[in-house]
Amino acid sequence: MCLPRLRPARTLLRLERQGLRVKQHLTSDAGGCAAHSYGRVRGFFREHPCTALFRALFEVRDKRGNVVLVAVAWVDMPDAAQAREFQRLVDRHGTGNIVELSRERGRYQNVRFTGDHYASVRDDTTVVNAQAQTVGRAPAARALAEQVVDAALSP
Repeated sequence: MCLPRLRPARTLLRLERQGLRVKQHLTSDAGGCAAHSYGRVRGFFREHPCTALFRALFEVRDKRGNVVLVAVAWVDMPDAAQAREFQRLVDRHGTGNIVELSRERGRYQNVRFTGDHYASVRDDTTVVNAQAQTVGRAPAARALAEQVVDAALSP
């Protein structure tokens, strides 16, 4: 995978190429996966520690003013087998995830990610998952949420 500092930059570029306005709020590579996860995913990381974690949060706006938050997590595991096992777990709805940076600080702490707009990809030992959550209830925002999840994980 790419260097951690380039990961959010590539995601930002993909989103901007779609004509979206993107503000990158926060990035972090601090701490281990167990400390920054919840649900069954946290239990998995207690037994199978990751080797690296990098998280980013993007605020995305379309031309109509719809706002979507996009949380992306890059998780490096010691080997491909553990990466596959982690991906199988995190891809199941209701099993937990990496804590979204918006929950820890900033103006969107009350926004809860439902997992309705979620996708993941794996490249050898690295699993990348992205989830989007609408801010507000406009129907067009739901379509935007699906669009940005796909864009966040595109090559």
